[in-house]
Amino acid sequence: MDTAEDRLDRARESRLRRKARRQGFRVEKCRARSSENPAWATFRIVDVSNNTLAASAGWCDFGLTLDEVESFLADD
Repeated sequence: MDTAEDRLDRARESRLRRKARRQGFRVEKCRARSSENPAWATFRIVDVSNNTLAASAGWCDFGLTLDEVESFLADD
């Protein structure tokens, strides 16, 4: 069952995806299905002009929280 917090997170994620698209980036969420995976429910930012990684946590291709995604997009 969805909680109000889940709906707010999804709305925030959608807003950040739109903002990234306007700046020439794409926000991708890790598709891991197990919460035991350290990258589960984390994000990365891809530069769509050359399909390269623009931001990640460094220890894997993903690893960014929504707060970190928002911070990256605010800096541009």
